[in-house]
Amino acid sequence: MNPPLTPLAVLLNPRVQTVRVAREVGAHTLMVGPDLTAPGMNRAAAEADQVLEADWRDHRRLAANLSHLTGVSRVSIFGFEDGTALAAARANWCLRLAGSSPRSVAVLSDPLALREQINSITSTPVRHALCSAAELPRAACQVGFPCSVRPRQSAARTGPSAAEPAVVHGVIEAERLADRLPAGELVVEEYLEGPRVVVEAYSHLGSHTIHDVTPVPGTDGAPGPEGAPGIGRDRRTSGSRGSADRDRLLDPEGPELNRLVSDTLDAADYWAGPSRITAALTARGPRPVAARACPAPDSGLPAVAIAALLELAGPAHRAQAS
Repeated sequence: MNPPLTPLAVLLNPRVQTVRVAREVGAHTLMVGPDLTAPGMNRAAAEADQVLEADWRDHRRLAANLSHLTGVSRVSIFGFEDGTALAAARANWCLRLAGSSPRSVAVLSDPLALREQINSITSTPVRHALCSAAELPRAACQVGFPCSVRPRQSAARTGPSAAEPAVVHGVIEAERLADRLPAGELVVEEYLEGPRVVVEAYSHLGSHTIHDVTPVPGTDGAPGPEGAPGIGRDRRTSGSRGSADRDRLLDPEGPELNRLVSDTLDAADYWAGPSRITAALTARGPRPVAARACPAPDSGLPAVAIAALLELAGPAHRAQAS
């Protein structure tokens, strides 16, 4: 078999914009998807240099199909959605290619594992519990009200507001919510009061750079429907901050957000790749609510990630190794 053309970006189930971005920064592209004739996939396949029809969810088969790339420099596998991010990390690890370890991606994507890791290094741990829907009222009482509730496995959610769980204020609300929830493990946490922001960052050699900070609309503590999923659904006011203080907290160069990002990503041992952290701007400063090892759909981070891992002169990340 002929050696692969490098630098090569192997893209798992990519959007057509992602394929274009990879080529724009100077990478050859290999698109991998289970059905390349599906709507959207055929357009992306037409943009790619090469295509491989394979189910990226089958880790062993994916690694076997890409085994000819083992240990090749300036080659990496990329997934820019929840499911594909973990699949890409597993394949990179198996094939000795550059990228974050699958363990770090898994921790960053698991709300329970991430909370436990963060609690182990912070002076202000967040009360939390793991339970089933039937056990929710009792677990909520143990954590205290108001508290937040979300499925532990929520990779199928894609919107920024999906990172924020439902909020309940008493036993009756918890019982009503439990009746509507599907089977599966639930993570219950004390509610972190304050406006929400989404922070996008890129990690390189264990150092982290904030690329964008976006306030989430409707997260100023305004009341919402009882037990309704969504952000900031708390009956009480969240103690709004002055505009100058808010601007300081939203500054990507500011120490508060940079400390939040570093603490969160270091807790997951996340060394390389894009991330998205939902944070609450509490009276004690920004605190993490949820995290994901993938960027927003319209983010510029895929270009940064591809250029950085494949050593291309593309969009620059500012992270420097410590």
